[in-house]
Amino acid sequence: MKRSYFTLPQFLVGLALAVVLLGPALRAQTATQDVTLSNGWNAVWLEVEPRDGNGDLRPPQDVFTNNDIKIVVTPKPLVGLNEFFAANPDTGGTISSFNQAEWEQWKRIDPSGSNNLALIFGNRPYLVFVENASPSPFVFPVTSGTARFFRPTWTADRYNLVGFGINGTISFTDFFAPVAKTHPVARIYGLNTNGNWEVVTAADPVVDGRAYWIFSSGNSDYMGPVSVGFDHAITGELNFGGPGDAVAVGPAPTTLQLDLSELVFTNRGGSEAVPELDLISPDPLSGAADLQLHVVIPTPNTLAYSKGSQIDSTAGVGGSSTLGETVASGTTNVLTLGAKRSWINRPEDRTNLYRLTTGTPGTKVWLPITARSTNVPPSNDTTPLTGLDSAAGLWVGEVSVNAITSIVENGAPVRTAASAAPIRILLHSDSSDTVTLLNQVTIMQTKTANAEIESIPVLVLKQDRIPFFEGVKERNGKKVGLRLQTVAYDMPRDTSIAAQSEAPIDPTKDDVVDMIVAESSSPSTTWLSGAGLYADRNAVDEAAIQDYLLFRSIRPPALKETYRLKLPMSGAIGPDKVVSTFPGSLTLDPFHRTNPFRHAYHQRHTKGPSITREISIVFDSDQGISGHLRGRYTETVQGLTKSTLELTGRITLQRVSTAALDAAP
Repeated sequence: MKRSYFTLPQFLVGLALAVVLLGPALRAQTATQDVTLSNGWNAVWLEVEPRDGNGDLRPPQDVFTNNDIKIVVTPKPLVGLNEFFAANPDTGGTISSFNQAEWEQWKRIDPSGSNNLALIFGNRPYLVFVENASPSPFVFPVTSGTARFFRPTWTADRYNLVGFGINGTISFTDFFAPVAKTHPVARIYGLNTNGNWEVVTAADPVVDGRAYWIFSSGNSDYMGPVSVGFDHAITGELNFGGPGDAVAVGPAPTTLQLDLSELVFTNRGGSEAVPELDLISPDPLSGAADLQLHVVIPTPNTLAYSKGSQIDSTAGVGGSSTLGETVASGTTNVLTLGAKRSWINRPEDRTNLYRLTTGTPGTKVWLPITARSTNVPPSNDTTPLTGLDSAAGLWVGEVSVNAITSIVENGAPVRTAASAAPIRILLHSDSSDTVTLLNQVTIMQTKTANAEIESIPVLVLKQDRIPFFEGVKERNGKKVGLRLQTVAYDMPRDTSIAAQSEAPIDPTKDDVVDMIVAESSSPSTTWLSGAGLYADRNAVDEAAIQDYLLFRSIRPPALKETYRLKLPMSGAIGPDKVVSTFPGSLTLDPFHRTNPFRHAYHQRHTKGPSITREISIVFDSDQGISGHLRGRYTETVQGLTKSTLELTGRITLQRVSTAALDAAP
């Protein structure tokens, strides 16, 4: 007796998938799969999932309406696509020897009432018996089928009943050449019309939409000579989500605000592959007009993007668009796609259904592409942000420095850089237009024990405050915060008296304030700017601490590694506004943790120079879309070289949260 062994986790995963499949279908466009059938038994790989007008799965009698189709059988969904043979699929002879306990069947004429195949799923194998069809073979269309991206899930060391979408003509030898040891052609079986399984001939073509028993020697993730991947591919669709991370693509005046996502192609075959996308069915609400796709080409060594060709926007088979990527044998290429939204203030998502081919010959897979609704105006809407609270929130920016002071030319002129340097910057503006520069922040939310009381988002700066809030994103069953950080703008040391004093004061232990008093009062001191000025602790202020650090040749042992969490800035964020650091506020002292000239273990580099940076951002008067800002960036740096360095470039900012900073001290 044949038995199927599977673990509880495998069962739960299968159950979850079954629940997803049996649940209401998302509003989506449909496709038709043409299935070629002959008299006798046929092994079919059904890619589309037939649904009725309400989006519900259809029973076999509503799908296989041709009266010449007499019997349909398939493995049970929770069992999987594998079978447990004593030796090979041909052991035992005909199809009647299959393990009926793990198969579902439907017969057009069922006097015994043994039918147990209730619904037809997509991406599954079906064995279909045809009788007295004329002509034979004939093409049977499976209509009104939803489609999703799919790659086979193989059961190791078993025969798996699997099929592929095939573009062009490719032999079993060529198709399985990259995995000849894992899926040997000698252990692949096809179904003949008599209901017997026979070893395929190596030179025969792999037939599109036909299912085969294929042995998997060990684990496998094979989907064809060219594999395709993207973020969250297991969901079955490429989802751009909302427009919050749209970027400017292409030069003005034809700049487009596009959401970006990546398709990854890995070519394990013996010849180069040229992927193509073909729009099969556009969103039924608006056609292809609302959601358009463009090839996007990242500019090397910069933050810029240029526009490639627009993806096919004419519905129906044919008219494929090449994606501008040729994937050589044995290589991996990453293709960037940009989604352009042309609808606003409407709640519905948009989904276009594409057919992705990996080459000719090669495989073809369904690829639904979705973008979430948006209230962001199109890029030709130049209405400026208005109101004091219009800029309130957390802004994440990218600075592209493209010019810098020359250190080898007389007069130190500002010269165009060989390539742009990308720098991340974090700014926060409160409701009163007060702007602060941040080094790191974690997006959290207040805790609540009642679902009717909504959590309030909050931006947390102090790490020890994180346990007082809860996360905003679930990861491995636990809510976690979203941490944003930049390495380019480290905060200055906190040289306030409170930060550098022992609390409570310990008479037996000197802190920096005690060291300043002792040095200032010493008759042999060489601290010219501080001698005799600080007779006791009350006379020491923050300026004295900063001056003392410049005087010291080695790091004061009592100096505390306490750094500011935010840096106030002057000005405001918004169109035609200016924001800048206060003079001397952004400084790396000689013993700062990121002072590039300091080496804690080198006797000649125990301290570095004091490095002062001043930043100015002038925002453009006209801005493309709400929640995004562009402007001109200027920075001067003193202390790195004998002359003052000036850096200039462009900056783009995007608001990622409207929350306020945690007000706790």
